[in-house]
Amino acid sequence: MRKPITAPFVSAIALIALALAMTVSISVPVAGQTTPPTTITATVETGGPRLRVRAEPGFEHAIIARLEDGQVVNALARTTSGAWILVPVPEPATPYGWVSTAFVRLSAPVVALPIANSTTAFVPPAPAPTVPVTPVPGVALIPAGRPGLYGKLAVPVFDEKRKTYDVWLVNADGTGLRKVVEQASAPALSYDGSQLAYRHWQVDDRGIVVAASDGSRALRLTDKLEDTLPAFAPDRTRTAFSSYREGDRKIRLYYAWTDEQNLTAWEWGPGIFGEDPYWMADGRILFRVTRPNREAEELWIMNGDASDQSLLFITPSLRAPAAAPDGRTVVYMALATDASGSDNWEIYSFDLVERTVHRLTQNAARDGLPVWSPNGEYIAFVSDRGGRWGLWIMEPDGTNVARVVELPGPVDGFVEFEPEYLNRGWLEEQIDWKP
Repeated sequence: MRKPITAPFVSAIALIALALAMTVSISVPVAGQTTPPTTITATVETGGPRLRVRAEPGFEHAIIARLEDGQVVNALARTTSGAWILVPVPEPATPYGWVSTAFVRLSAPVVALPIANSTTAFVPPAPAPTVPVTPVPGVALIPAGRPGLYGKLAVPVFDEKRKTYDVWLVNADGTGLRKVVEQASAPALSYDGSQLAYRHWQVDDRGIVVAASDGSRALRLTDKLEDTLPAFAPDRTRTAFSSYREGDRKIRLYYAWTDEQNLTAWEWGPGIFGEDPYWMADGRILFRVTRPNREAEELWIMNGDASDQSLLFITPSLRAPAAAPDGRTVVYMALATDASGSDNWEIYSFDLVERTVHRLTQNAARDGLPVWSPNGEYIAFVSDRGGRWGLWIMEPDGTNVARVVELPGPVDGFVEFEPEYLNRGWLEEQIDWKP
């Protein structure tokens, strides 16, 4: 005969049932809400490599960020199938991105997340009220008389005591000058300003490196010191560069994927003898070709897959070409002969539509390494005007020249103990300006 259940045992069962009911009610999303009622986290589990974050769900979409193995982030939404989840990205331009569910461990069932099959379909929760931030005295976002001046610039600076280069960043208004990478030069910023590529001179870590714009999360793409002058593709998936890596020491164009799972340098076509690649916003690439036997420099352009290579113009001197955001005008530095017969580096512009050249600077000091502002309203360049190297800006017609900041050292220098064919000083350097 079965014994009757006692009252205390019934009470225990009731408590367990109540606890289970409360747990279930927490994990099931409420209809119509945009985020789960409790925070669900995703732990990256790749076994080592960083996890690629995509702009939209699907492996065919652009990579906008990467997460470290073991990193924990909030899970915000999921696709209908549950194969992709939306996570926050620590970059203002792209606050959200998608990762494959196969490479993360969720703290709750994936069905507990709300459905959003695209980034635009996700409705973020209303932000909590914030207290206004008091501006720091002496720091202006836009200087008086300079509307539209924003973003940051990356500049190589030579340390004369250590006999090597370092990469520095500075805000476009001249504030916040800071060193971000040591033993590095030829910096390039991605189009959204979130990533930094550079040539690393460090003996045990040479090559082209891609990192966050503050120098963190560095990833070496190539392992040859001969690789230099990197340039990001508009979608950040590839980096173009030029190199003397072949035995004949002739400079050629290469590219590398900015992904640790594709660490291979690829040569374009059967071999493009060129240098100074500049990846334009529309996907085309500018580069220059030197013809020593003719004492001429040529500016060329091609598509991002190396097709439709076309000669733009020939000139006696050309270095550091950079295209405007609209793709119409190219600025560059070139040797100019003054009245006394002396040569000096000046800045010029070339209109790709009208095929006309304009001289923008005329100064006894060296002016060079020009680059456009993100909105195309200014041109930045480096100069040793006044006897000290600094970062300068001017308008596209060469007027309203002003110094942004004095640099902590020269831009022209020769790295100690490196062969002569690798030491070309500022003639093989570049600066960049992005948001």
